[in-house]
Amino acid sequence: MGKTRGMGADRKLKSHRWRQRWADKSYKKSHLGNVWKKPFSGSSHAKGIVLEKIDIEAKQPNSAI
Repeated sequence: MGKTRGMGADRKLKSHRWRQRWADKSYKKSHLGNVWKKPFSGSSHAKGIVLEKIDIEAKQPNSAI
């Protein structure tokens, strides 16, 4: 089945497009607001949010960075 055509079809086309927009992953992610509700909801072993990464030098006998 194709799209509806005609002068009065604008409401149906607009509402169908509006409903289908939620199938788009990026649209859903940006408009649901779930990022602010549970920041660790998708991860199993999270301890915290990384703000800055620093490298720590190894002790004397080791040659690792």
